[in-house]
Amino acid sequence: MTPALMGVLGYLVLGVLGFLTTRARLLSGIALLVGVTSFSLWFPGFPPDHLGLGIWAIPWQGDPLAAAFWGLSLFLHLILLLSERGWPRHFYALLTLLVGTILSLVLSLDLFNLYVSLELTSLIAFLLVGIEGRPAQVWASLKYLILTSCGMILYLLGVGFVYAKTGTLSLLEISSTISSGDLGLSLGVGLLVAGAAAKGGVFLLALWLPTAHGYAPSPVSALLSGLVVKMGIITLARLSTAFPIGNVLVAIGLVTGFLGVLHLFWEEDIKVFLAYSTMSQLGYILLGFGWEAWAGATAYGVAHGLFKALLFLAAGRAETEGRSRHISKLAGRLCTGTRLSLGVGTLAIVGLPPFIGYGAKGLLSSAAPPWGKWALFVLTLGTAASFTKLLPSIIRGKKAGMADGPPLLLSAAIFGGGLFLLIREPALRSFPLLLSTVGAIIAGGIVSPLMRKLPVSLPRWRLDESFLAFLFSAALLALWFLVR
Repeated sequence: MTPALMGVLGYLVLGVLGFLTTRARLLSGIALLVGVTSFSLWFPGFPPDHLGLGIWAIPWQGDPLAAAFWGLSLFLHLILLLSERGWPRHFYALLTLLVGTILSLVLSLDLFNLYVSLELTSLIAFLLVGIEGRPAQVWASLKYLILTSCGMILYLLGVGFVYAKTGTLSLLEISSTISSGDLGLSLGVGLLVAGAAAKGGVFLLALWLPTAHGYAPSPVSALLSGLVVKMGIITLARLSTAFPIGNVLVAIGLVTGFLGVLHLFWEEDIKVFLAYSTMSQLGYILLGFGWEAWAGATAYGVAHGLFKALLFLAAGRAETEGRSRHISKLAGRLCTGTRLSLGVGTLAIVGLPPFIGYGAKGLLSSAAPPWGKWALFVLTLGTAASFTKLLPSIIRGKKAGMADGPPLLLSAAIFGGGLFLLIREPALRSFPLLLSTVGAIIAGGIVSPLMRKLPVSLPRWRLDESFLAFLFSAALLALWFLVR
């Protein structure tokens, strides 16, 4: 555990120092080197251990879930350092602090430590979303802070209820102390789930996501969608090791997946479109953890982090090159490198082999119940149908400007990761799985023009509507745990 602790402390100390010097980008690079060195010393993992002394010691564990997200965090940190120059020093300082907080969170098995880490990620992300000071960004960041803060209030109340009933905050110890039929404990678990879900992009509980991810600077959107929003999902996964919430994760995963896809069909703003697609993709991860398919859920979390970061970076360039955020106005205006990045990201997110999205979805499908395989098929169909609207922008464009280092690195990781999974997992090479995946993509292409012709007007989810949806969904979750 000591190497992991050194990595976390290195990030946090260098992040704070970044506010005090003009060399914040250099310090962020040094933090990355410290993190990589730390990771190489403790990978592939370490057993449960405690940070601190006595009853307040925080349990930490370097399991495969933590290792996967350490690797993803460090890689995305590298991508942003390579792709973004000229930002003010506090951008790099905040980036370093955010990554350090995430490295700590994914190791934690303590309810209160998870709360502190989630709050820190919310505060730092709030500052990053509005870092350019544009009115739309400032409003999106305020909406994000308000709704996630409400979620964290519920989570903290849940911590109090659970601690009062169990006498511990350790998830390792709670599962052996809980008693069935305790209303106070049931309410506490419901509040914990609602709070983490509000942070984790669950539909109706986290309607801050489309505006925050859609209007943030593209590098920030890449980090938020690829990594930060999943911290709420990881918290839910940790909770599932101590409390029987698997069915709840499946239910909210289905709601998030399908309602997210529904919004994709009629959304024309390219970054808001990608933000709704993030909500839908989080449904896959929730389903995996609900089915106890941890390998598949973890693989899909990493895969989504890679291809969604690529898509958001490409969308930022598309907005600049096409002088518009409207998807239908981008065709013919984009450079070759931008179109290639959008193309690779699209092929990966719809799950076409051999890209990493196919392998991750295959791992989920292999662990899913029979009805779950059909749910994944329909979700894949909907994703493919909605992403066909990007095809004109990908196919038609300028013949100048190839992709630079960061998009190429992401593309290589997406392709290489997919090949690795195909070689490592024989089940992914089965004909029925290949046929199902390709069939869903083809069916999506057929359905797409029919769906987009429907005269549907979906809500824009203003702050008041988002807050009411949050309250209603949180109350419903709490009631579920009380009456079941």
